[in-house]
Amino acid sequence: MLPAAILLFAGFLVPILIVAAYSFMPARSFGLSTDITAANYQTAFLDGYWMPLFWSALGAFLTTTTCLLLAWPTAKALDRFAGRWATIATLLIALPIFISESVRLFGLLLFMMPGGGILAGSLNAAFGISIGTILNTQLAALVGLVYIHFPFVLFPLLLGFSQVSREQVEAARDLGATPWQVFREIELPLTAPGATIGVLLCFVLSLGANAEMSILGGQAVTVIARAIEQRFNYAQDWPLGAALTMLVILLTALVVLPLLKRVDLDRLIRR
Repeated sequence: MLPAAILLFAGFLVPILIVAAYSFMPARSFGLSTDITAANYQTAFLDGYWMPLFWSALGAFLTTTTCLLLAWPTAKALDRFAGRWATIATLLIALPIFISESVRLFGLLLFMMPGGGILAGSLNAAFGISIGTILNTQLAALVGLVYIHFPFVLFPLLLGFSQVSREQVEAARDLGATPWQVFREIELPLTAPGATIGVLLCFVLSLGANAEMSILGGQAVTVIARAIEQRFNYAQDWPLGAALTMLVILLTALVVLPLLKRVDLDRLIRR
């Protein structure tokens, strides 16, 4: 346990402490000093940086909700029809994870392009139908977020559905339970830990996403990851960038920590 604790301290806690210290330094300073100020946090709210944080949080919420609504029936179908085809379907869903995110997003970009794009070009060539495009919009970025993060919700849900015994479901149906009662009394409580893990993974990863908005959204809005990058790289204002980073960490902690208390990881792993 001691080596793992040292590794976590050095690789996780120490960088956060350094970023936190920089967030209280004077604007556009590049070293730590005793001149402590909270002006960076004041700037973060008064200069409108709460908007990128809002757009990122909204995008993460919509992405997580959409992925959960899509992953639930998918996981249930894969669990119910377990066998060779379910394994093949799971592998097809998992394989894109091993491909660079940027490559996948550029593939989706080619699919969405107007006129000569895969979807528009195919419909025009096959049926003579001309359609527009959602490219360079917030909706396109949302589609990209769902496309990238869907597996991170699906696979924990599959683990959750492994907790649902078919004998329990059949017994409930024999006793006259409706589909809604089976869902509420059996499936939902047993799959909740897996669903919670999937929700946490999807929300945290989506909150810090930037490539989807850059490639598909055409920078229709500025997300918090982009704002932080601009502060550190272009504006050379490390303290303000650090303050924005700490606000993201705080928001993540407010979402993650209460939900983690409800998850029995040992039970999932034992299964």
